[in-house]
Amino acid sequence: MEKLRLSVYLVIGIIIILIVFTLLKSWFVYDRGIELAKHPSNSIQTVYVEPDDDLVEHSSVVWGKFLYYPLGLNRDRENFGPRKTLNHAQNLVFVDLQTGRNRKVFNKSVYIWDYFYGAEPEKPSSNSETQEVSEDVFLGLKTGKKFVIVGMPEDTNKDGYLNQKDSKKVFVYDPNSDELLPILPKKFYLEKILPDTPENKLVMIVKREEESSPNKKKPNLPTLYIYDTLQKRGQLIERP
Repeated sequence: MEKLRLSVYLVIGIIIILIVFTLLKSWFVYDRGIELAKHPSNSIQTVYVEPDDDLVEHSSVVWGKFLYYPLGLNRDRENFGPRKTLNHAQNLVFVDLQTGRNRKVFNKSVYIWDYFYGAEPEKPSSNSETQEVSEDVFLGLKTGKKFVIVGMPEDTNKDGYLNQKDSKKVFVYDPNSDELLPILPKKFYLEKILPDTPENKLVMIVKREEESSPNKKKPNLPTLYIYDTLQKRGQLIERP
């Protein structure tokens, strides 16, 4: 009887430890985010945190040419958008499997809120087997062989951290040319990305950053922004 009681206490203790660990991880990763450090030169740099071995755990091959993996990945499996998951990370590494060249997408650690790429056009198949779809694929998005990265590269609320409380910016990364483009208009941030859009079109609901002005009469309302990943240009659709 005593052994049974000790076993029950042990199980309860383990459960409590797991709950505390989960809450602390949530705070460090999602709320606290990446700490910014001020140096004597007054320049701001991100504090480097040694990541887990994401090459082993989270590397994938895309388009039969590139291996990619995140640095410091924490996957948030909740009901967020069509993919029902978010990829939080500090950076992305791409390796060209034909040349062996590797590079980081950002030149410093940022707070990546999510990254994904569009589905390839469906090809007729003779077999009835269903091909497994990567969890990094955004179904209904047809943006070619490019990655879409949503992140917070700037501490917009000035709390000393890059985290989900900062404004979301959107980038399109082409691993073939190693080109990273910020695509939102100046002073606008992301509210939502819409699926089932035309080919080479990234359709987003965006919002202009609020301005602290005494003459301001009404708040900024979300509006539509359409970015052409082929032409590399966007169009802001003003509300009627």
